[in-house]
Amino acid sequence: MKSRIKGRHLNGFKDMSLGSGIIEYLNPEFVYFPIQLDGSNFTLLKKVGDDVLEGEPIMIKEGRFQYPICSSVSGTITQVKKMWHSSGKMVEMWEIQNDFKNNLYHNDFKSATNRDSYIESIKQAGIIGLGGAGFPTYVKYLPTDSAKVVIINAAECEPYITCDYLSIIERTSDLIKGLKLIMSINNAPKGVIAIKESKIQAIEALLNAIGDDSSLSVYELKDTYPAGWEKYIVEHITKSTYVSLPREVGAIVNNVQTVLAVYDALSNNLSLTTRVVTITGDGIKEPKNFRVKIGTKVLDLIEKCNGYVDDLEDAYLIAGGPMTGHAILFDDLVITSTVGSIIVKKKNTKVKSLNCIGCGKCAEKCPAFLTPTSIRQAFLSKNVDELRDLRVNKCVQCGLCSYVCPSRVEMTDYMFKAKDMLAKATVLKK
Repeated sequence: MKSRIKGRHLNGFKDMSLGSGIIEYLNPEFVYFPIQLDGSNFTLLKKVGDDVLEGEPIMIKEGRFQYPICSSVSGTITQVKKMWHSSGKMVEMWEIQNDFKNNLYHNDFKSATNRDSYIESIKQAGIIGLGGAGFPTYVKYLPTDSAKVVIINAAECEPYITCDYLSIIERTSDLIKGLKLIMSINNAPKGVIAIKESKIQAIEALLNAIGDDSSLSVYELKDTYPAGWEKYIVEHITKSTYVSLPREVGAIVNNVQTVLAVYDALSNNLSLTTRVVTITGDGIKEPKNFRVKIGTKVLDLIEKCNGYVDDLEDAYLIAGGPMTGHAILFDDLVITSTVGSIIVKKKNTKVKSLNCIGCGKCAEKCPAFLTPTSIRQAFLSKNVDELRDLRVNKCVQCGLCSYVCPSRVEMTDYMFKAKDMLAKATVLKK
């Protein structure tokens, strides 16, 4: 079955990074872990000078849904250092020096035998959504009512990024086993992999792995951005809509690499210590995909790509996808759990932003059926009531409004600010 969604086909630039498959870079000299972030509290389980094991919990991310953060190498915590985070902010991080001994922390996730112990193992493995949201994975499995379907979001619809696509091809069997595990945990009778119809090699691999298992299927999405929007996928597969969470209609949605992390935990006793990341863009000499230790410096990976192109002058360094990621001022950045790509893109200094001409292209392509030009005007006039009426809180932050704007107005930035204005006004009103 194929779906039709509102959006736009984008020039993907994905061929840049597909040539060499996934290269393992699992021996960095240092790795780095944030110990403070705006709005997040951490309980530190170690201190500077302490030795750590690979996979050992070194801090607890506090909040409504706690989970541990595990060291990706064995070695010693050497210092606290300020570095750039993928959110675009400079934060304090622990520096861990790798001893290259690969001494593993003892986990016993494989001994899990029932639903509760599976969920606890996934929690203790520190697995969060690796598609970018970073939501603790175990929380999605907590509701005791049976799910109707488990969906793997394999759309990877942002331009440039290829880490999920290659992960599907290289670990097809593990992905299917992970899906079946999650279905079992949630007593779900159906599993669906949602993937763009253009990813022919991955679709063939999935169909071959599924074989005659009638509980599993592949759902082909049109090659349109943002086909990977969770709400789109759930609505098309379940034929139902929801207000807040997919579980309202009996669906659970996980990213490709998240499913593989669940498989690695429950089958191989592995905490979340690695992920696959795409390093690409016209500013990189040899774009590649790497399997890396979480906390690896981006500069280490750029060096493995033979560095920046020789004629690179002014460029964007984007953590995440080009549509929804954050532009970082410096390349002193590390790979966190939620960073799936680093894109170095040459700036077109000839392109200048002009005034909005009211053409309506942003509204025409908005997947949430909003009117960004009206929202921008309401934001500029500080009209909170109008922002509420215009449903700015429904914005999915896909970046398409800026992409299609012929005047190069940064509409997405206005949408972000308008959402923030409404949210703050709502809190003050309460």
